[in-house]
Amino acid sequence: MDAPFGIVGLETAFALTMTELVKQGYLTPMQMVEKMSFNPAKVLGIDKGTLEVGKAADIVIADPNEKYKIDAGEFASKGKNTPFHGKEVVGRIKLTIVNGKIVFKDKYK
Repeated sequence: MDAPFGIVGLETAFALTMTELVKQGYLTPMQMVEKMSFNPAKVLGIDKGTLEVGKAADIVIADPNEKYKIDAGEFASKGKNTPFHGKEVVGRIKLTIVNGKIVFKDKYK
């Protein structure tokens, strides 16, 4: 099955935001978290994007200082289109937990 037209965004969003916005001083780390979790949940009207007691344990654990080059060949997505292939970035997702279950674990380091 072919992937639809477009570029892969989800797999590069955190690293590109860390590299181009947080590390450059345009956003604080907390502002980035709000813009990538709390605010989208609010717009969608879903009860997510917070670490309040009693809420779903949806958590992303990242190393905000790990440097690496984006490699489209390593994407989990069927789509491999990205203008960022080979770009050096900082910030790698290490673990993603949804409803208390690990759904992604970084295979590097």
